[in-house]
Amino acid sequence: MIRRALFLALGVVATVLLGATPAWAHGGPIAIDVRGDGGQGITATVTYARDGHYVTGQVDLTYTAVSAGGRTVGPFPLTASAEGQSFYVSKNALPLGDWTVTVTATHPSPASKTVSVTSAELTAPATAGTPAPSGLSTTTLVAIPVAAAVVGLVVAFALRRRRQARLT
Repeated sequence: MIRRALFLALGVVATVLLGATPAWAHGGPIAIDVRGDGGQGITATVTYARDGHYVTGQVDLTYTAVSAGGRTVGPFPLTASAEGQSFYVSKNALPLGDWTVTVTATHPSPASKTVSVTSAELTAPATAGTPAPSGLSTTTLVAIPVAAAVVGLVVAFALRRRRQARLT
């Protein structure tokens, strides 16, 4: 029994130690994935090139764009987005048209990525009139129980008076 427990404990320890990903895998060169956001913005996701894990620390990114006619805009910074870990967005709108965008990182390691992006104006989705209300309003949800309580009290007082009138 003791021998079996020792083998089991040894197996668990070996599994944990051999199955763990080494901490040194993070760090080193980074890879940048750059895309247009469908409108006039640029997005970038940053991962470690060795293991593909997201870079969780601050990454210093800028982008420069060159149009087909040779017009250059930037460099503009990309800032960390609240939408996800290691996800960066542009705050400056890219002018409309086709662009060759180069995103450059200086920290935690130097890297760059160049892609073609089409900057387009986003249109608001069409609405078909005023939407119908969905569900009951807060006022209705409060008024129904209050009205039921008032009716209940009125009935209770009426029955009480009736009972008292019979007794006298």
